[in-house]
Amino acid sequence: TWHCKEHHGKRGRGFTFTDGAIETALIVKGIFKLPLRALQDFLDSIFGLMDVPLKSPSYSCISKRAKTVEVNYRLPSRGPVAHVV
Repeated sequence: TWHCKEHHGKRGRGFTFTDGAIETALIVKGIFKLPLRALQDFLDSIFGLMDVPLKSPSYSCISKRAKTVEVNYRLPSRGPVAHVV
């Protein structure tokens, strides 16, 4: 899911977005090499084009949560392109 429904168990306000939402945003950021502010607008544009009623996490939320969320993806190689979709 995109929005977090459970509290993190510590003091303070709970998270608005799940770890999966932050991880997805960070993967998109890594693939397209976007700065955080551009990433936020890019995700909002994608959701708008898909007519999905979701809002992307703010750039500050992504920045803060990036320290605690582990992202596993391979960076593209620097060699020639082998596959085109």
